[in-house]
Amino acid sequence: MNKWIWSLACVFLVTVPGTMALADNDHLEKKILELEERQAELYHSLKEKKSAGLMEKATDKISIGGVVEVEAGYEDNNEVNEKTSDIVLATVEIGIDAEINDKMKGHILLLWEEDDTPLDIDEGTITLTAPYGLSLTAGKMYVPFGTFNSHFISDPFTLELGETNESGLLVSYGKEIFEVSLGVFNGAVRKAGKDDKVDDIVASVTVNPAEGISFGASYISDISESDGDITGAAGGAGTLTDIVAGYSAFFSGSFGPIAVEGEYLAAANGFKVADVDINGDGKEDEPSAYNVEIAFAVSDATEVAARYEGSDDLDMPEKQYGVAGSYGLYENTSLALEYMNGEYKSGKKRDLLTAQLAVEF
Repeated sequence: MNKWIWSLACVFLVTVPGTMALADNDHLEKKILELEERQAELYHSLKEKKSAGLMEKATDKISIGGVVEVEAGYEDNNEVNEKTSDIVLATVEIGIDAEINDKMKGHILLLWEEDDTPLDIDEGTITLTAPYGLSLTAGKMYVPFGTFNSHFISDPFTLELGETNESGLLVSYGKEIFEVSLGVFNGAVRKAGKDDKVDDIVASVTVNPAEGISFGASYISDISESDGDITGAAGGAGTLTDIVAGYSAFFSGSFGPIAVEGEYLAAANGFKVADVDINGDGKEDEPSAYNVEIAFAVSDATEVAARYEGSDDLDMPEKQYGVAGSYGLYENTSLALEYMNGEYKSGKKRDLLTAQLAVEF
């Protein structure tokens, strides 16, 4: 496996000295155009969120940006017979992008989340761009498993199950209508008796057949490596009786003022009971989640959205639905409100009400 990884990297590097055909579109102009298209909310995807704001140029080579989110929430959860409320500084992100030269770029993302994530280097990557649409990214990143597009404040269940942040290598190839990626990393989880080595694989493909339309799929060789840590092994560099892969598929479409999002993400088969038994039924758990949303842009500054999502073999509601609205108060400033109603497999319910004030710079 290690020989294959280094061979892949070497083959890629050999292609680099050729004539470069990099686009001259300024990064800042691209970010401003993205913002103009989504004034009501600051971002709709994980990729947009991790770009950390407008990334305005501090120098000719360095761009800096950030996102700050403050949230107030109320939860009435009958499953645990508890009512809670809080006001938190939900997210602080600072991003730094550096154009080292016409072939190399550096990226750093700092993240802090109150009561959840201490100040941490969330991403730190070096990207080498080669001819013919090829690129190589090395470092700590969110691997391309799942897409997680959303018009809500709260994360969809698909993200809770599948989001994966690891250090590794990622090779990508992209053209106008499609992009494919293949990556490798050494996760914290391994099969009992196996060596601790680079043997985790992630792959994705995205197709853009028309403007505003995209769909695709992704695969990861070990879904227990996700940040959701469904087995409890990822948090402690543990071992499992068996390794279970994961897969996902998504669709995203914009039709005038209407946007539609859909995604399904799941384990490829069941985990051994010895590894995880979330619901305590003594049967193999095969975690899965789905999310469907439709949003309507009432105006350039106002958007309303509806969501229906669900999960299986996870410590989350079996099904959940809700509505959200967002309004662009001022330039680069968004105010959003959402209500979610979830029902657990036991029949008990929970109600969530969240308000968010967010700025990017």
